Amino acid sequence: MIGKVLVGAVGAAACIGLAAPAGASTPQDFLAAARAAGVTGSDPGMLADGYDVCWQLWNQHAPGTQVAAGLVRDHPTLTSDQAGHFVLAAYNDLCPVPGAYDYWAYSTS
Repeated sequence: MIGKVLVGAVGAAACIGLAAPAGASTPQDFLAAARAAGVTGSDPGMLADGYDVCWQLWNQHAPGTQVAAGLVRDHPTLTSDQAGHFVLAAYNDLCPVPGAYDYWAYSTS
């Protein structure tokens, strides 16, 4: 009986340890936020554009307004408001948090 209780307690602790941290965002959160703003498209296409937004924000240090203008240029059916919400959704739910990956510390070149 005690063995079953211990196994159950260990299993519950493992589940809690593997759960996503509170406030952790997922690609599904990004898709939901983008769709709530009226943006439509296939999941893979929207995720590709979302990760491209992150790349422009983090690697090119582009301002969000410039990234949103590029989305409107590349996707003429988007309004400026939708593009702005898309950029914010990507920033909040897809892009890495500052300091999560230090390129210079882990680079092999």
